[in-house]
Amino acid sequence: MPGGQTLGIDVGSTATKVILLNTDSSWEMHEWPSREGLWPNLRAWLETKEGNIERVGITAHGPSAIVIRDGEICGRIISWHEPLPKGCERPTEGEHKLPQTRIWVPSRLAQWESENGPIRDGIAIQLKDLYNWELTGIIARDSRSMRGYIAKSHLYLPEEVIGLVSKQGSELSGIHEGVEVICGCDDLTAGVLGLSLPEGVTFNLANTSEHVGMVGGYPVQGLSWLPPLGNLPALSYNATSAGFDSSNDIRDAEVNTLRQKFPEGKLWIGGGLAMDPSLVKRRNSMFKAGSEVSALGIAKLAQRTPHAVIFGAGKVGRGFLAQLLSRAGWTFSLVDAHLESVKALRQNRGWSTFNLSTEKSEWIQAEGVFHTSENLEQIIAHADLILTSMGAAQLLNWVEEIRVPLCKRLEEGKLDLILAENHPRPAFAVREALMQNTTEKQSKLIEEKLGIAQAQVLRSCIEPLETQHPLTVQIQDHWTLPLDGDALKTDFSIQGFEKMPAFERELTRKLFTYNCVNAMVCYVGYLAGYEWLADAANDARISAIALQAGQESSAALVAAYGFEPTEQREWCERALAKYQDKTIRDPIERNARDPIRKLGRFERLLGPIHLCKEHDLPHESLLIGVAAALQYPGAKMDDSLPLGEANAKLESLLASESI
Repeated sequence: MPGGQTLGIDVGSTATKVILLNTDSSWEMHEWPSREGLWPNLRAWLETKEGNIERVGITAHGPSAIVIRDGEICGRIISWHEPLPKGCERPTEGEHKLPQTRIWVPSRLAQWESENGPIRDGIAIQLKDLYNWELTGIIARDSRSMRGYIAKSHLYLPEEVIGLVSKQGSELSGIHEGVEVICGCDDLTAGVLGLSLPEGVTFNLANTSEHVGMVGGYPVQGLSWLPPLGNLPALSYNATSAGFDSSNDIRDAEVNTLRQKFPEGKLWIGGGLAMDPSLVKRRNSMFKAGSEVSALGIAKLAQRTPHAVIFGAGKVGRGFLAQLLSRAGWTFSLVDAHLESVKALRQNRGWSTFNLSTEKSEWIQAEGVFHTSENLEQIIAHADLILTSMGAAQLLNWVEEIRVPLCKRLEEGKLDLILAENHPRPAFAVREALMQNTTEKQSKLIEEKLGIAQAQVLRSCIEPLETQHPLTVQIQDHWTLPLDGDALKTDFSIQGFEKMPAFERELTRKLFTYNCVNAMVCYVGYLAGYEWLADAANDARISAIALQAGQESSAALVAAYGFEPTEQREWCERALAKYQDKTIRDPIERNARDPIRKLGRFERLLGPIHLCKEHDLPHESLLIGVAAALQYPGAKMDDSLPLGEANAKLESLLASESI
């Protein structure tokens, strides 16, 4: 929800700092000695605070050795600063370049094994991972914090939400149940994030020791180098061996030696020691942050970007809505009723879109994938936008499921609902259904705080080829989603989302042009024996009758709504050209399904016919389309039309020779 706070926690060797970061970048910090523990002090502090925490990010010192086995901490926690027993030295693993002058995770785990025996099915984690586990019940770790150790499971990106604060986690910490928790990262990287350093700038994180390095750095002999990971930049750095209680001369000499490893330029400093003006002056540095630097950095990493929830994980949801959101920098979750699809998406952790025009693929990843049976209140609690693409037949059942959790979310502020559905009036239908069986409070929330807008889906999203991954969506190279701008309650901005005034006429235009031509092609094409839409649309007989029907509909649209005739004719021609595109392998069956709905009074064939009749315009080709649609399996309509001549013309058309 807009306006929430982010909680950043930095558990250092000597002190623990906590920050409540606001959306306007202001913050409030509290700290205490780390030996006093985390949870009791945090709980006591939060009891004095007002506001709404949306997310939690935790960073902590390391590398340490902590092992979870069978849901319990196994053995003791071995901290980074302990002397390493002889025989426990181990080489580092992975792509991190780490000098052996330091004790890294593999050596600490060797020490743990010397005390407890082989890890076997135990899971090695770091201190911040332990706290995350206590909050959520989920074991999660990131490869950067596990420096030098190749973890093969339970891996997340540092910025990735691993789960929600559980009831037990809430009782332990004082953080409300259901708050999102990210994986987090090491305290060094968190400090760099807290400095808000641009690439190429040298930093000094001056705490228990001083870490000097460069953002976006390159591997340097004798220094540590960390490649980029998720939202974390590459880092090249090393730490002084002298602690804060060492003489100034010794520390100054070590820092100067490290600085010489990097290009000359400005040095940004942060950390507890940076609050000493004399040290800042000796380092000839720019003071950017004090003791809050790592807590602030982890809070910035956790601070949520705008989040949307998409109901419907089908081709349009994944191949259009999700792609636009992802490109705009939004996070999103998917909710679907098909359990097997949910399982597949979770297992694959994303999917690809394949652009049929450019032949380029793009990887897309949801923040979460949920089944409709899961807790909808928690899923939408943090939504800044809700979208649907589930199929018109599912909308009214969905309304019954969503009413209560939706109203709960509306208590926290305004929200918009975007309906990307093949339905003539989905916004009206959804609002009407929502207002049924409501309390007075719910009715007021829906009326005052909920925007419901219909959108036009003009992009084709189709099934993958046999050579592609089953979750791949093949897409048309179209990048705008027109929607009803007058119906919105919030001021969101997403590239590609085209907020349009007077949207009713645009809806009608799309339905009576694109959908009309599509219906003509697929129903006549089905009777002609075609399997694929493009093949039917390239049959001269079918394209001619489809274009003629589109022109009849266009004439009615010009008469009724005042569209410019040339522009509307181009709309009609573009519609046919879209379906003639042979790079789009779209089956007729997919387009023709649900014929009863598509033969509705205000739908793609009967709607234009009645509009033609109102304005005394010809509509013979449209009647042929209706006659063809009525021969599709399961088709029927309530409207009574003179179809005798249309049926005769249809039979003659089908009997003629194809090109």
